[in-house]
Amino acid sequence: MESRLTPEEAQAALAAVDQSRSDIADRLITPWWYHPVLGVLVGGLITIATIGVDFPTLIGVLAVYAVGIYLLMSAYRRKTGVWMNGFSGGPSARRSAFLLLATTLVITIAGSVFSIGLEIRWTALLTGLAVAVTMTIWGRHYDDLLRAELRETA
Repeated sequence: MESRLTPEEAQAALAAVDQSRSDIADRLITPWWYHPVLGVLVGGLITIATIGVDFPTLIGVLAVYAVGIYLLMSAYRRKTGVWMNGFSGGPSARRSAFLLLATTLVITIAGSVFSIGLEIRWTALLTGLAVAVTMTIWGRHYDDLLRAELRETA
């Protein structure tokens, strides 16, 4: 079955899509506490991992991290009514998310070399702090990119 729209109907449909994208962008206002909490969760995990703890301790820390992430996602969803993961935005937002992931990996590897490899344990705290600050600052930048891309018209 074939459906044909008149030019006016097609324009109205495109306008509805644009309005919907703009409405979603307006709802994606991240609370001020979201990125610092995410930074503390990820930075804390990285700190513990780069110290070189035993496996059972690491499993416990991962469980606490997973519960924290779940609670953070749930709070965000309750506040905004929607949830998008970091890789589901437009091209610029996705690029930014992958760049944040790569940056976090570089910081973590460098911290592990010092903390575990060279046995300079106090650098694990600096590594976690660097990741937490990076996640907080970058997260706010990512939010701006995501909202801008959602508002763009196709």
